[in-house]
Amino acid sequence: SLFLSKKLFGRRSAKFAMLACLSAQMAVWPVVGHGEESKLPHILVAKQAAIRVTGRVVDEKGAPMPGVGVKVKGSPIATVTNQDGRFTIDVPDEQVVLVFSFIGYLTKDRTVGTDRNIEVTLLENVSQLNEVVAVGYGTVARRDLTGSIGSVSMEDLQKAPVRSFDEALAGRVAGVQVSSDTGQPGSAINIIIRGNNSLTQDNSPLYIIDGFPLENPNNNIINPEEIESIEVLKDASSTAIYGARGANGVIIITTKRGKVGAPRVNYNVSYGIQQVIREMELFSPYEFVRYQLERDATNSQQSYLNDGRTLEDYRNVEGVNWQDQLFNTRPMHNHNLSISGGTDQTRYFVSGSFVDQKGIITNSGYSRYQGRFNLDQYLNKNFRVGVNVNY
Repeated sequence: SLFLSKKLFGRRSAKFAMLACLSAQMAVWPVVGHGEESKLPHILVAKQAAIRVTGRVVDEKGAPMPGVGVKVKGSPIATVTNQDGRFTIDVPDEQVVLVFSFIGYLTKDRTVGTDRNIEVTLLENVSQLNEVVAVGYGTVARRDLTGSIGSVSMEDLQKAPVRSFDEALAGRVAGVQVSSDTGQPGSAINIIIRGNNSLTQDNSPLYIIDGFPLENPNNNIINPEEIESIEVLKDASSTAIYGARGANGVIIITTKRGKVGAPRVNYNVSYGIQQVIREMELFSPYEFVRYQLERDATNSQQSYLNDGRTLEDYRNVEGVNWQDQLFNTRPMHNHNLSISGGTDQTRYFVSGSFVDQKGIITNSGYSRYQGRFNLDQYLNKNFRVGVNVNY
């Protein structure tokens, strides 16, 4: 106000105050009442404005890369490159790190610093693009793959303490549904790929184990520790080679074989506990009798209120939780032993496993003794003789 300006700055205060207000938009002026001692205003420094950074993302050949994600590390601020590979992003300060990511390329971090125009070169993820995938009629590099194929990470699969590979497939491949009919140890597992194709016929996929097609096999014969790779063929282009049998999808399983080198001995063991996590809440004897009386008073009185008993007599009756009588805490352990090795001409792989799974329901369980042996003899570059025995 004019009074404040005169109080603070003297006769020329009006003009000076207007200039001060225009030059400091974020200034905070103290309220000075009439008769109070004047004080100098406390001016707060305005928040630092965001820094605008522009740049360009190219590949190894210098070609622009559209659709590359540009994100401020640890912040929701993000953008993508346009068709020319250029981007614009506002960052809070010069110490932030920009993360550049694109499918099939290695992620790259770049600190902003004093640069306002950044050029970034992304490198191809060669290990991922050169990965070999089995497609039924051979193998192909993932960079040349055109069909819809799901690959299972064997490292993650072997971390799951399960008796068979089909149990470990649950939730690991998109479009693959894994369920159990009964939940009993050793029972069959249902695998459906991309939904049911028939209402009346079997919807199980076709299994190709080491090149041999099998329909509805007993998956307990394959030890998960002996599997080298699992590929799931989900579309028509990948399953056309198998005809009608591949209409429900194809699961290609390649087991481990001997490799050139000194003998290698591997022993793996796992131990776990199985139990029912949550049980149903049951009526107490008093609540149960009261419910029966409300539901059918005539018959319930003859059953529960005979011999002079009343409803109140059931308050002190100890009930029996039949869930505790039926369910138990049971162990499960798995042992695997394998020996492999060979030379350039002869390679071998021998393995054995033992699985013992006690069921959580009384008088249920599953045990399996399994052995496998394969031998490859290379007579020349174009001819090989092999033996594969499974027990």
